[in-house]
Amino acid sequence: MKKTFATLFVALALASVLAACGAPSTPSNFPTGKFVRADNENHGFIFNEDGTWIVFEGSSTLVRATYSVDGDVFIEESNDAGCTDVPKRFKYTFDGTNLTFNYIDNPADDYCGGRRSDFNNVTYTPAP
Repeated sequence: MKKTFATLFVALALASVLAACGAPSTPSNFPTGKFVRADNENHGFIFNEDGTWIVFEGSSTLVRATYSVDGDVFIEESNDAGCTDVPKRFKYTFDGTNLTFNYIDNPADDYCGGRRSDFNNVTYTPAP
């Protein structure tokens, strides 16, 4: 009986540690790859599986950044554009073709104009 209790205690402790270190509690369908604005195929994002992403215009890289995803929330963790008020959170939807971002907070409170123009109810599609 004592051995069974000890085994159960160790199993519960291990499960707690694994849960604390595990993946986000809400699964994500966030896509990776190259996406262009629905209204401008020369401007868009490339989302990498390693949590890095870039903003591009034509063949130029405008911003390099990092991100994470929790359920239906895209989180900009860092960027090299001087927008220091990170993390920034955006609700996203992805239907297999259209990837749309919307601010969770008030977009008027974001001093980064480029970010506001790229994430304020903007839709992207996979690059052709």
